[in-house]
Amino acid sequence: MAMFGSKKSKPSEGSELVLAYLEEAQRVRTHLTLMDAKDRSVTATLTSVTEERVSLSLQTPLQADKGASLSLMFILDGLRFKTSARLLEMKPGSAVLDLPTAISLAERRKRPRARLNPREGATAIALTGLFDGVGINGTIENISETGVCIRVDRAMEVKTQRKMHMGANLLAVGQPLMLIKLTKLPKCPTLELEGTVAYLDASQGLLVGIAFDPGKASLLAPVRALVASRTAAIPMTVPPKARRQVEDDGEDEGTHHRPAPKQEPEAAPETPPADTTAAPVIEPPPASPTQELDPVPVVHLDDRSQALLRVKKRTRGILLAMPEGPHRDLLQGFLAEEGYGRVLCADTLTDLLDHLDHPGLHLVLVDGGVAEVQGLALASLLRHRMGEDMPPVVLAEESVDAELVLGAQEAGVAQILVKPYGLDPDFLHMLEEHLGIG
Repeated sequence: MAMFGSKKSKPSEGSELVLAYLEEAQRVRTHLTLMDAKDRSVTATLTSVTEERVSLSLQTPLQADKGASLSLMFILDGLRFKTSARLLEMKPGSAVLDLPTAISLAERRKRPRARLNPREGATAIALTGLFDGVGINGTIENISETGVCIRVDRAMEVKTQRKMHMGANLLAVGQPLMLIKLTKLPKCPTLELEGTVAYLDASQGLLVGIAFDPGKASLLAPVRALVASRTAAIPMTVPPKARRQVEDDGEDEGTHHRPAPKQEPEAAPETPPADTTAAPVIEPPPASPTQELDPVPVVHLDDRSQALLRVKKRTRGILLAMPEGPHRDLLQGFLAEEGYGRVLCADTLTDLLDHLDHPGLHLVLVDGGVAEVQGLALASLLRHRMGEDMPPVVLAEESVDAELVLGAQEAGVAQILVKPYGLDPDFLHMLEEHLGIG
């Protein structure tokens, strides 16, 4: 009888808070760091959370004995949390811990940070040196008044622009960065700062954390306003959180999952009402008993993204500021074959200014320039004429020196290409990044 049966004790208030955070971490598939007493760590994900124990899937082997105390760290809701638990069971690729009794904040930052959606298009470029060293560019994951986190899309040698392997040894923690350029931050101008590498994480792609050099409070005022509009102050204690689904304390297990009440079927109307929002459904013809139905075609998300990319390419306007000749014809034909619908050319200043007066120009490639003005001087002219409305300008030069790099920065040049450059996937990827369609 139920009155003589044992009943599960209700979790304490502290355990309820731990369950709420761990269940949410499991739901959003948060990556956790499991660390032993000797600071040896492995990356893990939650596979099961109950009121007695926690099961994890390990990416690398864990060196710990049964009964050892382990620390569990994870980031959720923009905050960093820490808890500890005892190891109950260890198997290859998995571990089982008892349910932690408490959870605490382990936030390292003293200022709040704002997360950015990749669709917002905020990007960053960081260089260890202006003339040599390592350069990275990518999208901004989050930002605060004191630093920024970049998801690296490309790494290269600054001098030769040769691609480099994007691993955890690409940069060293504490390495100075001579230039950090942040563009397309919401309601912020383009920012150019200096800083140091704070951390690297290569577990899911390459993330690079950068700490800004102090003394730039006035320059970072727009960032401070952006963060304030999206976040609150960092709490001093763990914020309260309720579990999404709390089990009912019924006397028997049958009360946990009650079947939905049976409903009598309603008579279908003779004429179904028209639904203007739903797509029309075409019923296939009935198949004979011996006829085998054809499989329904599946539209993959990758096909949709490629179709969307083709549409975007057709709407982007690219202006080639370069002398008439075989190289320009080859480049124009190459871009047309890749789906760009508006590839314009200008070899005189008159033609260039005429194209600038028409809307729909999204990128300018200066390769040699026009008859009257060439190279960096032409980029400076574009900046002077168009100001903040100037589209990304890519400057192609046979050699790169300090004077060219500094001049390109002042002129707002988005990237310098070293000639000769190949018409290859890297070149296309560079264009897509500056056009915002990558």
